[in-house]
Amino acid sequence: MASSTSAALAQWQRIEALVQAWLDERQQLIVLLCTMQGLKGLSAAQPYENQQPMHRQVQRFCQLLMDYISAGYFEVYRELVNEARHFHRDNPALTRQILQKLDNSTDAALAFNEDFEHADQCLAQRKVLPQRISALMETLEERFALEDQLILSIHQQEPPRQQATH
Repeated sequence: MASSTSAALAQWQRIEALVQAWLDERQQLIVLLCTMQGLKGLSAAQPYENQQPMHRQVQRFCQLLMDYISAGYFEVYRELVNEARHFHRDNPALTRQILQKLDNSTDAALAFNEDFEHADQCLAQRKVLPQRISALMETLEERFALEDQLILSIHQQEPPRQQATH
């Protein structure tokens, strides 16, 4: 029993570390997104002097956004669903509902990346960039709330104390 509890605790700690690293990446994404809103050249009121910093920031943001979205889908969500099953915290209807709602924001993030990931695209579309950033911020805000709901519904704040079954 002790080894089973120890293995369950090790699994929980591994998932906790994965989730925390992913949430740290989310924080970087938020900071970069807010920084982009303040870049010169993103509004008509600000003259556009130097094109390089703006498109570099946007490219950096696009890369981080894709890394974050990918980590969510291919690592974090999968691990949370496995944890739910393993520790009998499974609520398939809620999990399915959350994951389906996340698809909309994934589509929006992919579209933003496709439109702005390259410097020439970014520069050609810089007039619509402020509106796109604003819309993406709203979409990501909803996404983060859904992800938080998923985490809280599955990954309890305390490690498991009882034996987990496979």
